[in-house]
Amino acid sequence: MSQTCNRRQFLARSGKAAALSLPSMFSCPGLLSGQERNTVRLGLIGLGGRGGYLAKRLPEVKGMTLAGICDPDSERLNNIKKQYPDASSHTDFRAILDDRSIDAVIIATPNYWHCLAAVWAMRAGKDVYVEKPLCMSFREGQQVVAASKKYDKICQIGTQSRTDPVFHSEVRKFLHEDRELGEIRSVRINRFAPRNSIGKRETPLPIPSTVDYNLWLGPVEERPLYRNQFHYDWHWMWQTGHGEMGNWGAHLIDDCRNAILQDKVRMPKRVLCGGGRVGYNDAGETPNSCFTFFDTGSIPVVFCISNLPDAKNPKSTGTCPGPTSGYVAYCEGGTYAKQWGSSVAVDYQGKTIREFKGTNELDGAVFHIQNFINAVAAHDRSGLNAPIEIGYDSASWYNGANIAYRLGRPYSKTDALAITGTDGRLAEAIENLETHLTAQGIPMNADNFVLSDFLEIDAEKGCFTGNRADEANALMDIQYREPFVFPEIA
Repeated sequence: MSQTCNRRQFLARSGKAAALSLPSMFSCPGLLSGQERNTVRLGLIGLGGRGGYLAKRLPEVKGMTLAGICDPDSERLNNIKKQYPDASSHTDFRAILDDRSIDAVIIATPNYWHCLAAVWAMRAGKDVYVEKPLCMSFREGQQVVAASKKYDKICQIGTQSRTDPVFHSEVRKFLHEDRELGEIRSVRINRFAPRNSIGKRETPLPIPSTVDYNLWLGPVEERPLYRNQFHYDWHWMWQTGHGEMGNWGAHLIDDCRNAILQDKVRMPKRVLCGGGRVGYNDAGETPNSCFTFFDTGSIPVVFCISNLPDAKNPKSTGTCPGPTSGYVAYCEGGTYAKQWGSSVAVDYQGKTIREFKGTNELDGAVFHIQNFINAVAAHDRSGLNAPIEIGYDSASWYNGANIAYRLGRPYSKTDALAITGTDGRLAEAIENLETHLTAQGIPMNADNFVLSDFLEIDAEKGCFTGNRADEANALMDIQYREPFVFPEIA
């Protein structure tokens, strides 16, 4: 697949062990619908930070009951079991898939499990709500989309900012129908928030005794871990996570695609990334400072990430235009600045034109899951606010940026500025990072930073094409550990 994006080769390799250790339910075509029993019986897979939070908020969702819970960490499982004593509890989520009484599942596992768990669940007859980021590769995302169609299952991606009773319709009317700010010329996305070092051990990290490590690993191979903390910090390793680009970036990019690009740009035509993991020598692999340029073919989008805390103010990671977690659309007649829960339009003289109020980050999950449950009960995907195809398209942005970063060469500011174009947003992002890092005594140079070439993305084929495409696709060519492999989806 890395050389030719060959779908047949992928399926031949990944399908050969699909029948091993899978639930017997996988051969069954359907389940008793939630509509027939007037409530959707839900299974929650993954009870860590995100899954644990959802468990607290699920009682607010109407028309469902939490019937099953699962986590390979028995300590986490037992903690949530106290809240839901009547729910079945399992360390192996395949038991939930075998349970004919469960209609749908929420997948809140670590990132690398998202796609495989979703495909297995739909094959077992379950509707699926899967948290972002959706996938580690183009092929994984394609498999989930294909499974939703083949098994006729509702599948929603967990970018909850897509669900808001009023906000999106008002913003779209303001920006695109009434064109109150005129033409949108460029976008700057920011994630300026501190992330501390994950440490670097001299000896491998002992696996907690409460964790079934085989189930926790699932499709990824076992490797020694040299970080200090077992849970959560898998985010900053390429084998298991996406770094900040796919963590907060998955939300911010998707929100920009929705409100600014109106989902008319499925995938960027080209992506370029520069950055580094600077300021601490730890076991992490993903960048904590980086800039990305997305060539959309229409409105250029720049995304800048700064996670390194300021030595004098640990809550700060430098300054940026607009929200520290959000984006700014630069328009003909002013700017539109969006952060989670609110946005504001301002003219270039500083006068506020209009303010918008939306659902905040935490409450948004309740409304988004409610949207999913309503669709499951009616077996009608047309009402989904974030159908899985949306999640697949947005994934190409953050995965594309990460692959570009991983193929970066020693950084040259001259080379970076040479491709900034006339808009200046990329040059501004580079300046923001350089100012912050210089204040920490860290030079932004070839010793600390890399800069990629432009990588081209073919939205129809679902792969990289053009310059360095073989190398980029090879990094997306994931090898799965048997028996945790994809079944063949026609």
